[in-house]
Amino acid sequence: MFKKLTAAACMLTLVAGVAFAGTAATKAAGAAGADHMAAMKAEMMKCSVCKHMAAHMDEFGAMTMESAQLNDGVAMMHGVKDPAKAAAFHAASKETEAAGMACMTMTDEQAKTDLCAFCQDIRSAMKAGAKMSNGHTATGDIMVMTSSDPAVQKQLTGIAEKCAMMAKM
Repeated sequence: MFKKLTAAACMLTLVAGVAFAGTAATKAAGAAGADHMAAMKAEMMKCSVCKHMAAHMDEFGAMTMESAQLNDGVAMMHGVKDPAKAAAFHAASKETEAAGMACMTMTDEQAKTDLCAFCQDIRSAMKAGAKMSNGHTATGDIMVMTSSDPAVQKQLTGIAEKCAMMAKM
């Protein structure tokens, strides 16, 4: 159960990055938007978890992201704008989930070199005892991370704040 929750958490990280990239690209115009998208994709490809979603960014196109800070954690929804691309999104999510499971077996030193900062935050919260629930929606997914531990809740608040910033870009 812990591995599945951890994998889902790491998948969340990846999807958040993709959502950021897609939203930012749709707001930017011309070459600047394309350059930003390429830079984001290049950074995601360096992460052992994010690379599985980044490989499909061109296929997905623009994405949606919404997050809500909860009294004990964070809830996030991610999706594709084109419902015809939902099956591809869900398939990439499974790849990402498997990579998320694998990242939980990494040493802390390996995680620092093989994961992006956001994936490191998710991994850290899960290692500290955060609980995750997730499921697919018609065009994406929803993920909820919670904890009754105030220290872990603080970590989750940080994740929620990062997600809120990404959703606005």
